[in-house]
Amino acid sequence: MGSIITEAFAIERIPPISDEKVLVVAGGKLPSDAWLKTISKQFDVWVADKGIQCCRNIDVVPVAIVGDGDSSSLEDWDWAAERGAKIYRYPKDKDYTDLQLTLMQIGNIYRSPSVFVTAGLGGRLDHTLSNVFSLIWAQRWGVDALGFIGEDESFILLKDKERLTVHFDEKPFALSLLSLTPRSDGVSLKGVKWELEDVSLKLEEPFAVSNELRREERDVYLSIKSGCVGVYICLSEKRLKKAGF
Repeated sequence: MGSIITEAFAIERIPPISDEKVLVVAGGKLPSDAWLKTISKQFDVWVADKGIQCCRNIDVVPVAIVGDGDSSSLEDWDWAAERGAKIYRYPKDKDYTDLQLTLMQIGNIYRSPSVFVTAGLGGRLDHTLSNVFSLIWAQRWGVDALGFIGEDESFILLKDKERLTVHFDEKPFALSLLSLTPRSDGVSLKGVKWELEDVSLKLEEPFAVSNELRREERDVYLSIKSGCVGVYICLSEKRLKKAGF
């Protein structure tokens, strides 16, 4: 059973997470330098355009940079290229987003990559939604997209016939399930105040929101028979208050 470990929680999945673990640093809300420096040690790091700034700050040379360069400097790209990073540069007028192109290239390079994205949430709503659904689309490019991880919030994908165990070092503020397909069947959730047992979640009926761990629990167990569910994890109430919720 493969695993991913962050400073706040660990994720294990059946089927196992591949040994070819890739972290894509995108252009949304950036994590702190310290957090990224720690988490990146578990992955091959790829960059979608703007993310190169964060990598340069912490002196982590990515395997590759993908994008049109409209949100990062030529100096940052040159810094990475001089240190061996592959460059996949595209014109600004293109059909695909920088993240989509990055996922495509990862699918071309690796045999069975398991991919997380950081700095993929926050910022413009259209970008965030595009990023979320691009991870589902990535299956067509041979990429096992696991979701988004961040310092304050994460959004993990639970897909057909998968089982997840999430172990928390400290109790998160909230945990929500959102169907990302018209219907997700056979969804179960254990270790929380409001458990689910073999239920169906629908895209247009998002009722499984703002759950919380039982007081004595630190492990959450999830499974699904068909469909795709996004598992949203909010680690800090402070973040929600800043957002006005």
